[in-house]
Amino acid sequence: MGEGGMATPFLEIFGIKKFLLRIYGFNFDVIYILKSLYITFMLKLIKLLLFISIVTLDCNAQDQGFQFHRDNKRSYKVNFVNFNNLIIMEVKLNGQPMNFLIDTGVDKTVVFGLKEKENILKQTSKKILIKGVSGQHKTFAYKVENNTLSIDKFKDQSHDVYVIFDDKFNVSDKIGYPVQGILGYDFFKNHVFKINYSKAFIKIYNPKYFNKKLRSYSKLKLRIHKGKPYVKALINVLDEWHEFIFLIDTGSGDAIWLKPNANTEIPNKNFEDILGYGFADVIEGIRSKAHSFKIGDIKLEKPKIAYPDTTSYKGVNFTDKSGVLGSEVLKRFHWILDYKNGAVYLKPNRFFEDIFNYDMSGLLLKYDGFQARTYFQNIFPQTNTNKRSSNATQRIETKAKVFVQLEPILKIGAIRPNSSAFEAGFIEGDIITKIQGRRSDRYDLEEITKLLSSEEGKEIKFEIKRGGRIYEKSLILKSRFLE
Repeated sequence: MGEGGMATPFLEIFGIKKFLLRIYGFNFDVIYILKSLYITFMLKLIKLLLFISIVTLDCNAQDQGFQFHRDNKRSYKVNFVNFNNLIIMEVKLNGQPMNFLIDTGVDKTVVFGLKEKENILKQTSKKILIKGVSGQHKTFAYKVENNTLSIDKFKDQSHDVYVIFDDKFNVSDKIGYPVQGILGYDFFKNHVFKINYSKAFIKIYNPKYFNKKLRSYSKLKLRIHKGKPYVKALINVLDEWHEFIFLIDTGSGDAIWLKPNANTEIPNKNFEDILGYGFADVIEGIRSKAHSFKIGDIKLEKPKIAYPDTTSYKGVNFTDKSGVLGSEVLKRFHWILDYKNGAVYLKPNRFFEDIFNYDMSGLLLKYDGFQARTYFQNIFPQTNTNKRSSNATQRIETKAKVFVQLEPILKIGAIRPNSSAFEAGFIEGDIITKIQGRRSDRYDLEEITKLLSSEEGKEIKFEIKRGGRIYEKSLILKSRFLE
């Protein structure tokens, strides 16, 4: 473009050269000076554009979250442990295998039970205050950035986790299964997920290849608020239908929770109960049954409902028109969650017709540490006789082995007032060593839960340890209200 390059037409068009000549009266190399200024300006502009591009790319990289190992991969199928209707999955945190509870009711990834406190605190970027559901128990969670979280080949290479060191904020002893973390919104936010409770797997779809035309499924609008999924549904408590916005909560083991004194009255057939545990709190409330529950065009008959006491559940924002759908309801459907497009698809599965049963014992059980049990193998020596010699000799072989095995301690965490367990003289803190003549460590908590809600009038025999002494006790399962 000649000596002046792009600067020459720029000067001529805007009359800058003539203007300078008129003022200074002599012809210096204006083109050279302004050309230098122009080049400097363009270099700075290029740097600015590069900086904006890098920042944009960096932001996009940080927000990518979980990704398939290949962009053209259509889906992954990942098995999980269906434990008492809770979804527990093996997840690797920086290459270390751990059990995570998959919980749509949380917006951050939480890890607990770690012992390397000093090393972790060195990597911490900030800490946040965590409250129990009652608001009374508090602790800190420490944010550790840029971790690799992977489920098979489904991986997030820049994942933030919040580490809790307080032993009270631990769910393993509450649910009866070893769990070291909770994974929620970050897992679900960018892909489509099919949850199959009946066959215990999750299928993760690449959104580009997901077929939205699902004829056998009912489609509903899904609202994501503060990282949590909500759906509208109807409930008929006392012969009158009311619409609620329900949190889809895979981390809740109950059926349906409603706020007390909401726009629906509590049925006359009800009883006070301990509904369960929060992180560090016991949640109390009232239990009953509704006439029916309807989501989309699908209706459930006589579902369990609970009204948590606001004093023990005040740490949670619970409005008059909101509720919680827990896994006792969720397990009865195949679910497809599409957070990005605000859609949820569902259809009944083989659990749909299961009856909603209540615990009829009044016991709220939890695991409280471990006890060492010693086993001996080949304790008696074997004697071998050498018969080939005239002087028969005997050789004594000792292959004794000693094994020490850690077994969970099953303890009564709380007792419902005026229940069968209360009347039978059980007290909080009793250690249960046997149930129906079988050692308690041979059961998991899911089996015990089914046993204690199995049949009204059934006698359940226990062996308990209290103050170092062994006692035998029994209780009769009984319903708290008539159907």
